[in-house]
Amino acid sequence: MILGAAMLNPLCVALLPLAGILVFGYSYTKRFTWLCHYWLGVACSAATMGAFLGISGAFHVRYFPLVGGVALWVAGFDILYAIQDIEFDRRESLFSVPAAFGEKGARIIAATSHLGAAAGMGSAFFLWPLHPLPFLAAFALCVILLAAEHVIALGKTDRHIRIAAYGINEILPFVFLFGVASSIYIG
Repeated sequence: MILGAAMLNPLCVALLPLAGILVFGYSYTKRFTWLCHYWLGVACSAATMGAFLGISGAFHVRYFPLVGGVALWVAGFDILYAIQDIEFDRRESLFSVPAAFGEKGARIIAATSHLGAAAGMGSAFFLWPLHPLPFLAAFALCVILLAAEHVIALGKTDRHIRIAAYGINEILPFVFLFGVASSIYIG
């Protein structure tokens, strides 16, 4: 990993310890904070930032809203997934948004996180030179998928939660990537 980062640029090598802390620290966060879902989001969004840094070798302001959107997207669906573990988390003294705020509170926090995720994704329209039509079509579909995720999760069964938290979120990033890539290559 060190050699791979070094082949990209010095900044990627310098940030390797932070990446390690983010990735390996996540598994401990449920022992001390209900913000664990956001830690996971930040850890996953570090890959997005890492891709930008690997290509450019420098931080740019336009990276941050999109990376923040990724963090909120992951946190939101992880909170929905954790709804099925409320009783276990409480019994085992583990921290999570659903254990701390209950199912209704968790749903509100997850929806708010996904609103922030949509804002972060939408920022690409203003901060990147993209052709508007493919991007806006993909962005609209991503917003619909995020909303569908919350509607499906209302079914409350393990199957509904899995479809909402995993099934939809396996599709969403490809829709967004296709929209952005199409916008770059058309524009």
